[in-house]
Amino acid sequence: MNGRIIYFSRLKALACIAVVILHTFYAAMAYAKTEGSMAAMSSVRNAMMWAVPCFVMVTGALLLDKSRKLTYKKLFGRLILRMVISLIVFSVLFSVFDAVLISKNFGGGTILDGLKNALFGGGWKHMWYLYLMIALYLLMPAYRLVARSAEKKDILYLLGVYLVFLAILPNIQTLTGKDIGFYICVYSVYPLYLFLGYAMHNGMIKLNAAVSALMFVIGMGAVIGLTVYSTGRETKVGSLLGNYSFIPTVIMSAGAFGLLQTGSEREHKFIDRICTELEQCSFGIYLIHMAVLKLVFAVWKLDPFAHGGFITVLGISIAALAVSYVITKLLRYIPYVNKII
Repeated sequence: MNGRIIYFSRLKALACIAVVILHTFYAAMAYAKTEGSMAAMSSVRNAMMWAVPCFVMVTGALLLDKSRKLTYKKLFGRLILRMVISLIVFSVLFSVFDAVLISKNFGGGTILDGLKNALFGGGWKHMWYLYLMIALYLLMPAYRLVARSAEKKDILYLLGVYLVFLAILPNIQTLTGKDIGFYICVYSVYPLYLFLGYAMHNGMIKLNAAVSALMFVIGMGAVIGLTVYSTGRETKVGSLLGNYSFIPTVIMSAGAFGLLQTGSEREHKFIDRICTELEQCSFGIYLIHMAVLKLVFAVWKLDPFAHGGFITVLGISIAALAVSYVITKLLRYIPYVNKII
């Protein structure tokens, strides 16, 4: 597959599908009329929370690789520039979408509103991922210095510190309602995933298929069980379910990564062709699929629970994925645009 790491391609393809499912079921929650339907929508949404962490883990495995050269020219002229351009362009496009189809108030200030959204983070919620990637890219030279000079024990120590301070302690604070005095100056869980992907890919942490599957099942089972329990109740654990620092989500994400990592490296021509297509279009699909969902739920106001319920929501997920893929594929034929998405 032209030097591609097969399990990365498969993982990113599955994560791309999971993100679309996550956002579709989350959007459908607005139409849920019963506690049961709300629990079902929330359970599927939260069960897909492994997707973004796995994307970050793949990024860590690739960009922290000691043998991979990452110049400042590539960092700023390609990686960061791509995120910044995408952030500006799609913030403006989404502002136009809202003005034309939602508020019906398109005017001279619409473009300016989009630019303000890009700067102040007031745009569509899924755009947070672009800000995250810009931040991780900016810090990548420092992260690479750590990875380049660190021995296995150093990486495991760093992961332990990250796990305790960026996942376990925040969970305890939320559940107990009491602040813990100890903290890490850079308070974000994503470096944990970045270095976890690097450590697992390079064999510093070895999970066989059985352990990975067990972690994935336990993590997902805990997430779904706690989601059902929290639905209709005001619980502290409910606020953790949509958080990537939630311990079951960390376990589920590591299990998903491990499962694909320990899978067969033998190429399956048909399956891996699909995975490669989805992987190559995953960024465009991520950006565009939300517009498809907003068209369905906010503009057309399609109530899935009046037309089949769960099966309809799943169908909308598939349709959103397919439409977003086709649009992305067509856009990739346009010069310069193909450098962005």
